[in-house]
Amino acid sequence: MTQEFYLRYYVGHQGQFGHEFLEFEFKDNVLRYANNSNYKNDTMIKKQVAVSESLVKELERIVLESEIVKFFG
Repeated sequence: MTQEFYLRYYVGHQGQFGHEFLEFEFKDNVLRYANNSNYKNDTMIKKQVAVSESLVKELERIVLESEIVKFFG
């Protein structure tokens, strides 16, 4: 069994239209996406899709090669 891979990317702000954010999360071979914007009374968008093991392995490789985890370790 391989080690569990978890990745979350979140960016957001509190502004003129309230709390707006964009989020991607990879966990258990599932990609979750959320986009919250109140611009023009928009509603939150949430999507979820199953991804292959090979995609997760490639994403993990990219993250490890980028060495970004050194900054948050």
